[in-house]
Amino acid sequence: MDSEGVRLRTSSRPRRSQGNRPSDNLLLDAACEVFHEVGFHAAAMEKIAERADVSKPTLYAHFGNKVDLYQACLERESKMLQKWLFAAYESAIDLNIDGQVHADMLALFEYAAAHPAGFGLLFDDATSGPNTTVRDRLTDSISARIAEKMRAYFSRRSLTAPSDRSIELLGSMLVGVGVHGARQALVSGANAVLVGDLASSLASAGLRHLDRATVLAIDQEENSQTQEI
Repeated sequence: MDSEGVRLRTSSRPRRSQGNRPSDNLLLDAACEVFHEVGFHAAAMEKIAERADVSKPTLYAHFGNKVDLYQACLERESKMLQKWLFAAYESAIDLNIDGQVHADMLALFEYAAAHPAGFGLLFDDATSGPNTTVRDRLTDSISARIAEKMRAYFSRRSLTAPSDRSIELLGSMLVGVGVHGARQALVSGANAVLVGDLASSLASAGLRHLDRATVLAIDQEENSQTQEI
């Protein structure tokens, strides 16, 4: 199914039957959609309550105020994405480097297609505010996990690994390719799986053709700074 099909499916949530207490997840689904569509400042609690098919007092009773609701949306989406990706990383651990890069990259694009509002909320164009703090913490954790995978790959094959600095830089670069590629896929309406394949091809080719002299220079610089300390 293409990203548009997923987007239509995920935004068509079942209506809550009258008399049932709404779950936090139902309310967060509605809030994420509204925050993503109009932004934090334009998102009215009345509109979010209407989207969730609840009263405003119910919404306030669950989350206190709009700031807390927004923060709850960000935290939930961050945890969901991290859990999804780490599970995918673990399942691909025994593949060769190209297989791991493809599986890991595709997992990010598939998540973005299945959860466009949550993904967009985390990775919009904001340069300050709560979402940037949550986003930075999330991308740092993903980059660190990718770096761990790269170290494990070199270790299992008894290969000399680049320095920690080089591996951490490469991990951050791979995350950047994935996040920005997935954002562009959603914005353009392109098929997320195909764009994920393209991103993994780009990442794999880049890793296979690294400038070893540059990697060595970075390693030597790190060693030199370590010795000075």
